[in-house]
Amino acid sequence: MYDPMDIPRNEVFIAELIKYAQLHGISMKLLSTQAQMPGECPELLLNRSRDAGWSKRLEGRGVRVINRAAVTEITNDKMLTYRFLHERHGIPMAKTDWYDAETACHLTMPLVAKPADGHGGKDVMWISDEAALRRAAASLPRPFLLQQPMVTGWDVRVYVLGGEIYSAVLRTSDCDFRSNFSLGGAVSVYTPDAEMEEMVRRVCTVLPLDFAGIDFLRHPDGGYVIGEIEDAVGCRMLYHLTDHNPAADYIRYAADTISK
Repeated sequence: MYDPMDIPRNEVFIAELIKYAQLHGISMKLLSTQAQMPGECPELLLNRSRDAGWSKRLEGRGVRVINRAAVTEITNDKMLTYRFLHERHGIPMAKTDWYDAETACHLTMPLVAKPADGHGGKDVMWISDEAALRRAAASLPRPFLLQQPMVTGWDVRVYVLGGEIYSAVLRTSDCDFRSNFSLGGAVSVYTPDAEMEEMVRRVCTVLPLDFAGIDFLRHPDGGYVIGEIEDAVGCRMLYHLTDHNPAADYIRYAADTISK
């Protein structure tokens, strides 16, 4: 299942998913979030839409959803992610709060402003002073978040499949505080260290990730924090850098899931 706006740029990956599903004897069809609920329930839904509504309805009818509705709901709301992982479970994250015009003047600059439901670095703004904050307040969709900045131009995306580390990619940028591949950041294969592996384990213990990306940032004082979790994580970097076949491995995991 995809949002209609995301289908055109994911046509190749969608075709790969359907191809490998057929090789496992699975009949797979593309579903838009704007389609009608199917009369006959499928055995499995691969939700690549960031919309938890469908997942909740189908889970209520006994359908296995990848990723689960709870994962989609939490990870696609950055404030909810912060409250769940950091405030509830003590997993390190960059300090995050809602923008509030009455209290913003008391915050220590610099800050990073971003939409609560954003992804891919879109609409993320560097706030160096009060004038920049006013510009953000005038241009960003409401509500939006203010976040303590970490080491700029560096992050690691750890891909998780079935609750285990699948691969990892280092993203860096010399010209932008954001390091997203889609924004021109340089990318290379990365091997997570013991600290990063332990944080992945802690996340997967409280949040059952089927296939997702955990983005790690470096804290200026040392160590890592989690920036966000990408629910419908893209695979372009993996195809670009590695010998992995994400579509084949994703479908293999899905087939194993419904066979149990």
